[in-house]
Amino acid sequence: FSYVARAVAPGSDAAIAELELLLEQARDQLDPATVQVLETNLAIIDRAIEDARRALAEDPANAYLSEHLAQQVRRKVNLLRHATDIVRGQS
Repeated sequence: FSYVARAVAPGSDAAIAELELLLEQARDQLDPATVQVLETNLAIIDRAIEDARRALAEDPANAYLSEHLAQQVRRKVNLLRHATDIVRGQS
């Protein structure tokens, strides 16, 4: 049983995919500058997630890396939720 499985909440990937789809569908409702900021921040978070996954693949028992990965996934979900809330508020 790896730390990865315990750290990242079940369903996180599905939640992210759903939120990304909602955001993509409503993209034209957002100011282009807002879209640029979101894309930049999401790219930074995605790199952090990928780095953490790669590090965990080499050291799967590392609790710090496991928590770091979980934190980055939560950051991504929270950013996507906030962005979709903005879109819903503009509808």
